[in-house]
Amino acid sequence: MELSPGELAPRYAAILRDCVPFLVTYPGNHAALDLAPLGLPLQPQHVYDPTRLSSRHVVDGLHYLDAFSFGGQEMLMPRWVLFDCGEFPGIVFGFGRHARDLGPDLRKAYRVDAAEHDDVFVPLSMWVAIRCAEDGAWFGHNLSSCNYVTSTEALPGMGTITKIYGMRLARLVKQYGATQWASNSLGLHLSLGDMKLLNAYTPAHTHVESFTYRIDVDWDRLVAPLRPGWRRETSGGDRHVDADDGAAIQALHHDIERGGRFRLVRVEARGDSTETQRLWIETLS
Repeated sequence: MELSPGELAPRYAAILRDCVPFLVTYPGNHAALDLAPLGLPLQPQHVYDPTRLSSRHVVDGLHYLDAFSFGGQEMLMPRWVLFDCGEFPGIVFGFGRHARDLGPDLRKAYRVDAAEHDDVFVPLSMWVAIRCAEDGAWFGHNLSSCNYVTSTEALPGMGTITKIYGMRLARLVKQYGATQWASNSLGLHLSLGDMKLLNAYTPAHTHVESFTYRIDVDWDRLVAPLRPGWRRETSGGDRHVDADDGAAIQALHHDIERGGRFRLVRVEARGDSTETQRLWIETLS
């Protein structure tokens, strides 16, 4: 499957026009990956080996990006975690630009505001995915973009296009993930396929009110959000959980442990904070 810029909604076509895709992974993984996902070839100079000194500035940029996105949520990755769990055995895929092509807000945030940094390649988004033992299955560990940093240089749709192209690069069949009921990125993940709930409450996680999900990949549905005219689901679901309702979250988890099967259908905003958002769920037969 390939996508031309003319098939994309303007916000996504603009990202492909103005940004460059990159990949961080150990070269031994290359044969298992699609290095031209959806017809977008990665340039060799932007395929980085995390074991080489030449990747240092890009890796530094990934950690700045992680801090922008998750530093306030007690989920900041130590450098060894990103290397051991993502950069070496899995993938870090995203889009970036050279420092000289960024505005002052981003140059300052990434600490590349001196003239000597003009040629440094700056990762503006990343999707970190880890290969599972199950054939064709990957765990989505982290999705973030520079839109957490600045509104003056925002790139609308960056998270969505990064995850879609990253999933294609990984040739995955199933995508697993874990996220919080109050996450502001749930709508993005929901747009890419049916999120089948594997649990609703996770004491093994730093944030216990996290759920684990599986998306069985359908490529036509996966790329649909990139096309003009696509709309999110606005109805459906026979049960709901509010992000701030711990009792309802645990009740749903107990139903899953008793054999219940559910999928997340849509997110409904309630007030100004995602802490109060409502998640609509469909019971599967």
